[in-house]
Amino acid sequence: MDNCNPILTPVEERLKLIKDGTRELVNPIDFKCLVGCLRYLTATRPDIVYAVGLVSRFMESPRQSHSHTAKHILRYVKGTTSLGIHYTVSEDPKLVGFTDSDWAGDTEGRRSTSGYGFQLGNGFFSWSYKKQQVVALSTT
Repeated sequence: MDNCNPILTPVEERLKLIKDGTRELVNPIDFKCLVGCLRYLTATRPDIVYAVGLVSRFMESPRQSHSHTAKHILRYVKGTTSLGIHYTVSEDPKLVGFTDSDWAGDTEGRRSTSGYGFQLGNGFFSWSYKKQQVVALSTT
């Protein structure tokens, strides 16, 4: 992937991956190695946390569509090597929080995925993303 074409988004818009796709299985060892490296990279790249978490769900029996999505993340990283967490001294640091969720984004269990991030000044210091434990019946 050294000579791949870089892209601007870590995951395709409105992407829905399913467990048992119609595409062929890929080598699970190679897939796990790739996803493990991407998970390690999330320590300094919160912009890929959602995408890496999405492909991490399919470690048991990865398909070509899952491998394609993982390679999509690599293409994004290739084009954004200058990004990362940079902490700078600031006279007036602002604490900002972000949160978002998808509505029943898991096509199999119909559970939502929620995430948050907190930023102090220019750098993120805390973020999380996870699939909710139960099916949400309300947006409140």
